Order: sequence, then structure tokens, then C-alpha cells
Amino acid sequence: MPRFDIDSYRANFQGGARQNLFYIKPNFPAGVEGANTETATFLVRTANLPETMTEEVITNWQGFDFKMASKYTFPDWTVTFNVDVEANIQKMFINWANLIHDPTSNIYNTPANYMADQQLELLGFDGSPILKYKLVAAWPKSIGNVTLDYSSTDVAQFDVTFSYLYHVVDKAGYDLTVTFA
Repeated sequence: MPRFDIDSYRANFQGGARQNLFYIKPNFPAGVEGANTETATFLVRTANLPETMTEEVITNWQGFDFKMASKYTFPDWTVTFNVDVEANIQKMFINWANLIHDPTSNIYNTPANYMADQQLELLGFDGSPILKYKLVAAWPKSIGNVTLDYSSTDVAQFDVTFSYLYHVVDKAGYDLTVTFA
């Protein structure tokens, strides 16, 4: 059994990825009034790498629970945005929500018209992507509130929680092209 020593640790651990090195360029579907992905990119405050879960199936075997892997589950993904001086970022997401279901006319759109793939990149120290996630057929499930406070001078922010079908991970530089109709 190899011994643990500091020289081996230094040789094998190269510093790790940093939480503040990521890139998201929100993708809005056609038909979202005022959508500007370039502006939205600079207003991203926080996000996380999407979670992947495997559900389990439990069966009885000789009086014991035997657990087996079942289907993948892809929980919601949340991004926090800073609110720009004209609140355009919030207007973009409200317009996207209205594209899904217009509350004034009570008209629902088709999923192909309101779902849009989202991409998230974890960056290395040189700014190049080291890991890419593509969330397929995402849509804003929840647009969070903006806290207003007279005693604060912080930039206002809000969360957008996306629901999506599944995600793919690019670890080797292959194309993340996935079609959804």
C-alpha cells in the first residue's frame, strides 16, 4: 500500500477548478420579445453544475432489500441574475414566461416554441472550457422575486429555475448538438 506524503499530493493535485470560473450564455427561444443573450451573459451572478440522480428500485431477495439502479432523474437548475439598471433581464424572462402561457389571452404555446437548450461551461485558469453541459429543452419554471430594501446598496438579484428534459456532458471536446422537435 502506498504511503501518503506531501510530494505525491503536490504532484497529483494541480490546484482544482475554481467556483468563479464559469460561463453561461442564456439562450432564449425565438419569439421572446427583447431577448438579448449577450446582455444576459454579463448579468449571471451564480449557478451550479447540473445534478444527475439515478433512482433506485428495491426488490426483496431472501428477506433483504436489494437495491438496483433505475432511471435517470434531472432535477431543476437555478441561475441567479443581477438586475440591470432598466430591469431588461427580468423583462426577458417575464416575456419568456408569457410565451409559454399568456395570462391575458389564456393561450398556451407548444413546447417546441418555448423550450430552448442552455449551455454552461466550467472554465480552466486560461479561460478555456474544461467541462461543458448542455441542458436540452429547458424552460423557466420559476422566475423568483427581487428583494427591495431601503437599508441596502447591493445590486438587486433574482433566481430563475429551469426545468429541462436531460443534459449531456462534453468531456472530450465532441459536439453537443442535440435536436429537439
